[in-house]
Amino acid sequence: MKKNITTGTKQLIVENNNGILSIVLNNPKYKNALSEDLTPYLRKILKNISKDKTIKALLIRGKGDSFCSGGNIKKMNAKEMKKPSLKKRVAELEKKQKQLTGLLYSLNIPTIAVITGAAAGAGFALALACDLRIGNLKAFFVSNYSRIGLSGDYGISWFLNNIVGESKAKEIMFLNNRIYSSEAKELGLLNMIIEKNFEKELKKLVSNLSNQSPIALKYIKKNILEAKKSSLNTLLKQEALHLIKCTETEEHKKAVENFKKK
Repeated sequence: MKKNITTGTKQLIVENNNGILSIVLNNPKYKNALSEDLTPYLRKILKNISKDKTIKALLIRGKGDSFCSGGNIKKMNAKEMKKPSLKKRVAELEKKQKQLTGLLYSLNIPTIAVITGAAAGAGFALALACDLRIGNLKAFFVSNYSRIGLSGDYGISWFLNNIVGESKAKEIMFLNNRIYSSEAKELGLLNMIIEKNFEKELKKLVSNLSNQSPIALKYIKKNILEAKKSSLNTLLKQEALHLIKCTETEEHKKAVENFKKK
């Protein structure tokens, strides 16, 4: 059953389809830029998702021919009578970043970025914060930060370094070359390219995901995130804890019985 959710802004369309939450960035005129009319509500939605145990997975996509063009450049360098101190501005941006890509990355559910056009700047970081990135042949990524005299935000340096490695991350950030779908797939920026019947095949993928055990997916994600910062012995302990917790759920018991019947 589909349910539309009020977001507080026309620049976000949110729909819950049997626990699969879809967020559409709805500002195609400006390539779905992370405007001040969009990002505060996006942060609020992510916060609500983190507390909602009924949501099984999250999809984020953009309306029109772009995923997200990043920050609204036209609003940059706006004149102010008096700016807050450097310390306050740094703290405020850090908080905003943690509440957006930081929270998105750490959600206990699978997250998918659907890329059918440009993912640029902070939009690039937003896509990388998702667990999976599914694109079509028109999908491409570009940094663009140094082109406008900026060094990067929303975790893009960390995400790139972990996905493509230090040297390639520098190349992407230094040169601002577009990375089209085939190269993006080779680098791991895209997990999958759907060349034909995009919406139909995407629906199949989401259906597959929704048929997996939500509890198992939750702990799989926790294990993989922990593996990036832990020793093998520490991870083995965590895997043991999570697996035993899974065995105690009705979800696991029913799944085993269904498997035996097949």
